[in-house]
Parts: sequence; structure tokens; C-alpha cells
Amino acid sequence: MASLVPFSGTLGSRLAKHLLKRATYNVSKARIAEFSNYTVDQAFTQLLTLPTKNLIQPIHYPNGGVAQPTPWINDDPVYGTVNNDNGSGQVKRNNYLAGWWMDEAKRDTSIRSKMTYFLLNDFTASIRTLDNAFHYDYLMLLEFFCLGDWKEFCFQMTKNNVMLKYLNNDENTNANPNENFAREVLELFTIGKGPQVAIGDYSNYTESDVEEAARTLTGWTHTKNNRGSYTNGASFGNIPCGYPQASKHDFGEKQFSHRFGNYKIEEWDATGKSDAQKEVRIEEELKEFLDMVLAQDETAKFICRKMYRFFVSRNITSEIENDIIAPLATTFRTNYNLEATITQLLKSQHFYDADDANSTDEIIGGMVKSPLDLVLQTLSLTNYPVPDPITHGEHHYKNFYYFQLLNKVLVPSGQDIFRPPSVAGFPPTYEAPDFDKFWFNSSTIISRYNLGSVLLSGQTKVDFKVSTFVKDNVSDPSDPVVLVTELTDLMFPESCNAERLNYFVNDILLDNGSLTAAMWADEWIDYLNSGSSNGIENALEPLFEALLWSQEFQNN
Repeated sequence: MASLVPFSGTLGSRLAKHLLKRATYNVSKARIAEFSNYTVDQAFTQLLTLPTKNLIQPIHYPNGGVAQPTPWINDDPVYGTVNNDNGSGQVKRNNYLAGWWMDEAKRDTSIRSKMTYFLLNDFTASIRTLDNAFHYDYLMLLEFFCLGDWKEFCFQMTKNNVMLKYLNNDENTNANPNENFAREVLELFTIGKGPQVAIGDYSNYTESDVEEAARTLTGWTHTKNNRGSYTNGASFGNIPCGYPQASKHDFGEKQFSHRFGNYKIEEWDATGKSDAQKEVRIEEELKEFLDMVLAQDETAKFICRKMYRFFVSRNITSEIENDIIAPLATTFRTNYNLEATITQLLKSQHFYDADDANSTDEIIGGMVKSPLDLVLQTLSLTNYPVPDPITHGEHHYKNFYYFQLLNKVLVPSGQDIFRPPSVAGFPPTYEAPDFDKFWFNSSTIISRYNLGSVLLSGQTKVDFKVSTFVKDNVSDPSDPVVLVTELTDLMFPESCNAERLNYFVNDILLDNGSLTAAMWADEWIDYLNSGSSNGIENALEPLFEALLWSQEFQNN
């Protein structure tokens, strides 16, 4: 029976590795060893401790436009006054924003970055919607609420500049209602359609509800070129947001359908009222609408299913629906607290596959890594020497993250991380029944497999040696069996069986008999004595790529 009862006892290395891979982008031998001694309560004490960021925003490197490292979004306590005139151009700055976020996510020892990206897959928008600074605000709003009040988050995100522009709410007026934003708030962001019952009637809402929701959202617009002229207040990060235009809002009665218990937002007489009073009323209507939607049982279940598929498994059986989703949704609906909900899920016996007699049949190693997981976890696992964003800024933003990882791996693998192909997000987050399996297909396999060659090429402009990775993570690299056993234990969700171990040792490392175990031991000793890794690298690089290509490493 699937169970949300907390897992008891210490995690051990296998379950610690599982938790870190699902909850963070930062996985290393040292972190696995640390977490292996923790109970789930102790593990979450660490995962909920948010570290100080290396950089709180992208910092532009010196070039013809700037003489020293300079922020291009907000004034910075370390790097000074913002300078938008840095010669980068809009498209490049958007890509550098992605590089900055990935680097911080790779460093993040908490669950913050994973939860931020989970919310991005809930309220989806594209980086190309507005200037990069507005998208930075969108990311900061996701981050601010990633462990907080999802109900307040829905309100704040509904008036976010990027969302308002992305879904055309700037065109939604009392004279010409535009249903685009309202439809997605219902269909994708909060409650979901549910099965169709009749024409225009779904099990969770009707087409008339979309129309009334659109009327509720009339008048909300983004601030276009005047970023910062409106903010969401000190309590919520002072993040720039959109605003209501009273002259374009419909203050009439909004009558919702039987799906919402025939709820009604009452007409409001705006005669003689000031603009300030009207704006207060527009915000009240938006909150009233969201309260109505979030009061439905199905809303919490809809989000908890998303959370389950993002962190645990694609498979939601009737048992999972009854024993995991329903009670998790009850927790969520208590006060819509994301921290309490994700903590309950990832502390559970079910998450660790410990709620039945077979602990290897469902969860651990059962999800295909997203390209973002694949890239960032590989960087952290290998302690890859990423160029420093301040001392080697051009290599860091432009070459390493943009040209090498974004362009050569992530985008062709189907995850241009801040440019989902549609408002529904990335297909693996919603395409039933395959979900995460959709990440790995005939269109993406080559680019996923290309990660190893990218990291080993000189084009990254860093000195990464597989021999250094091996020396830092294997107790006795001179023994081929120990070397491969410890690497696979570190990199794979589960330990290798004898057949797979033999393949990596004899077919790959020892090159089908070109080397013997004794010859390998001599090679390793020569490397340690001479400091020259050329011969060792020639043998280790094919092994490194084979491990990255393996089905075990491609899964979490």
C-alpha cells in the first residue's frame, strides 16, 4: 500500500543519492556521504536551509561597453550601479540570464532551485516575452514563493508583467475581452479541465466560466518599458509587476457555473469612485476569483499530481491517487504551503520505495533525467571547472553556458530552459502516458549523448581531466574493478550487476583485452609518479562517455 508515512532510520548512501538527485541539481560524493548519515528530518533541515547565492543577478563582464564587472538588471551591493548600455543586446542578455540561473542552480545545496523550476512548469512563460529584466523578475517571483504560499503566488503571478504580456491580457478590456490568459489560468495553472462532460462543459469548469474569468481579468496590463513603476510590495520582495487600468475593467456581475457552485462576483458601482478605489476593487475581484478556484478540491489534487510527476514518478495509479495524491492534497489545501507539501512527499516511505516488499520496482532510478538534470548534475558530480563569472565572464556566459551547454545540449535535447514550446510547458511534463520518457527519443538521443564530448572538448576552455575526477572519487583507481564499481555506485541510481560491471571494466576501460588489469595498474602508478595523464586519459575518456551514455545514468 502506497504510504505518506515518513521513512524511518538513516538514509544510507543509496537513498541519500536518490533524494539529492530528485530534490537538487547539486550531487557529489561528499554530499551523498553527508546525507547518508541523516534521517529524513535531518536531511530536510539541510535542504530547507537556503544558501547565499554566489551572484544575486547576472554580472556583465568588461568589454567595449563597460570597464569593469557591472550589473545589467538592478543595482548590486557588490558590483554597483546598473548599466543597461553594455553592448550585449537583448538576445545575448537573455541567454546570459539562463547561464546565470543554471550556475546558481548547480551550486544550490537546497531544494530552492528545483522548486523554482517546478513552479516555472506550473505558471509557464517564455524568456522572449519582454526584456530580460522582466524575465529576471518572473524568475525572482517563482523563487520567492517556491517554498511559500501557493495561493498568494497565484495572485502575484497573475499580475506579473511577463505573464500578462505572454498570454495577451494587455489586450483584455471591457470593450473587447480576450480569454487567453483566463483560459490558461483555469486549464493549465490551477484546476485543470478534467474530462469533457458535454460541449463546453468539463468536469472542473465550463466555457462560460472562462468567459467570466476573462471579464474578471479585464484591465490588467504590463508596464511595458516602465519596469519598476509598480511593485508587489516589501512583503513579497518588491518585485516589479503589472497594474490594473480602471477604465478598461468590467465591474459588472460575474456569474460562474454549477462547477463552482454558481458562485457570483457581485457587480460594483464605480460611479463617483476614485481611480485608487477602483484599483482596490479590481484586485479584490481577482483575489475573489482565485479564492473560488482554489476552494475546489480538484485544484489541490491537480497541483499535487504535477508535483508527484515532477519529483517522484510518471505513474499515478488508482492506488497512488487514493493513498498519495488525495492525502497530499489535503495537506496542501490546509494553507497552500509548498514547503509543507513537498516535505511530506519527499519524506514519505513511498518516495524511498519503502512502502511495499519490493524496494526496487517503482521509484528509484525510475525517471528519465530532464536535460537540465543531466547537465547540471553532471557538472556538480564531476566538480567540473566552470569558468568564473567574474574573472572569466565572457567564457562563463557566452561560451560555456550559452554556446556549449545551451546550444549544443539543452536546446536540441528539447529543453531550452526558459523557452518552453507552448504555454503548456515542456511535453514531458504533461504528455500522457509517457511523461518524462518523452525526454529520451530519436530526436533527442544524439544531443543527450553529446554531453560527454562537449565536456571533454577544448571548446569549453577549461582543463577538465577525467583522471582528476577518478582520483578524487575512487579509493583505489589502480584496480579496474574498484574503479568502475565505485564510479557506477556514485553515478548510477542503483549498483551495477555483474554483467554490466564486466562490460564497463573489460569492454570499455581495458579495451576488449588491449590492456590487462596489471597493465592498467602500472599505467596508473606511472601517472601518479610522472604527473602526465595523457595515457590514462586515452583510456578513461571512453569510459567516462560510456557511463554518461548508459541507460542507468540517463535515469534518476
